[in-house]
Amino acid sequence: MPPIQLTLIPHQTQDGLTYQHLRASITQEDGILEPQDLKGITLPNGIQWTQGIVIEGKGPIWLYGYLVHECHPAAWVGCFDPRLGAIVVATHTRAVKVGQVLPITLPA
Repeated sequence: MPPIQLTLIPHQTQDGLTYQHLRASITQEDGILEPQDLKGITLPNGIQWTQGIVIEGKGPIWLYGYLVHECHPAAWVGCFDPRLGAIVVATHTRAVKVGQVLPITLPA
């Protein structure tokens, strides 16, 4: 099993904006990732690049940097903050703006 599991979940914001939720889970028993673990990461199949993606899960900042870069072709990319919601960090659409906070509840 790879050290990081990525799960893609179709979802929508509390305001009804459809997006894809990308959940990152560390599968290592000790919960520790090493930078070389990035080499084995592949995004899940079936990503709809015309929609936005929200990245969520425990992980180091360099993992998030890598995932934001890999998700760049999406309409927009956000990172989940449990205090605020999904913060848009990149966009290719006028539907959302960088820095915009989208209210979401985490999918099950």
